[in-house]
Amino acid sequence: MSVSAQSVRAAPVNAKRLFWRRLKRLSPLAAVYLVLCVHALLTLYPFVWVLANSFRDNDAILTSIRLLPDSLDLANYVQVLSATNIPRAFYNSVTITLTSLVLLLTVATPLSFAIARFRFRLASYVYIFFALAVLVPSVSVLPMTFRLFNDLGLLGTKYGITLVYATEQLPIAVFLLVTFMRAIPVELDEAAVIDGCTVWGLFRRITLPLSRNGIVTVLILAFVAIWNDYLTALVLLPDQTNRTLSVALAYAKDEYRVDYGVMSAAVVLAIVPMLIVYFLLKDRLTSGMAAGAVKG
Repeated sequence: MSVSAQSVRAAPVNAKRLFWRRLKRLSPLAAVYLVLCVHALLTLYPFVWVLANSFRDNDAILTSIRLLPDSLDLANYVQVLSATNIPRAFYNSVTITLTSLVLLLTVATPLSFAIARFRFRLASYVYIFFALAVLVPSVSVLPMTFRLFNDLGLLGTKYGITLVYATEQLPIAVFLLVTFMRAIPVELDEAAVIDGCTVWGLFRRITLPLSRNGIVTVLILAFVAIWNDYLTALVLLPDQTNRTLSVALAYAKDEYRVDYGVMSAAVVLAIVPMLIVYFLLKDRLTSGMAAGAVKG
């Protein structure tokens, strides 16, 4: 009887100790999830607020504090598409961004392949040059770029700015792609050369397919940077017909009045392409960033 009584008294004690031990183990994880949830709410709230305002008129935005709109009124979107320069600017941003990405990959992929897969005297110095160029802000060279474009007659041309965008994104693209290409086993190249593969064949059939995660990562990072650029487009594209979407959004207001509903609808239209690209390529982006971190 004494043994059973002691075990009965010891059971609650052991249960309490086990509970506190599990709580101590879970508390750091719970704190991390709490911080992430708060960060997610703070990040998503401005987007939800802008999305809700895009369905309200100006008076409702200024007088109501409710998050959700009373009704889904599409009048702001109709006005954006019919009475503003936003559709033209949207088309300009799409064409300029796509052209810049094509130019970027056309230059960055073979350059990264040469640095990563061939041994020549200046290979390490070229790589260091591009790695250091990542630290140079584009705004610091914007005055010289403006003068150069003015002298060459490219100022205000729609596709002249694609040269600037491709050049600005080239350092980070080379830095990331070289990391991926250097992680490809050299034995694959040796086996391909023995089978009669040319240098172009090595680049097209082996290096590019195995570096697709890195290429997708570069495309997403460059797309976001080019799509959201404001200052370079404002300086190099002064003509209204060639304005990009980020610049057109800044002019989507009257001299003495701001229509927040119309501006919110325009902002939503500007955000949608980035969300589409991200959701289509998010798996490649996360795997590419993780692989680049491990390989680097």
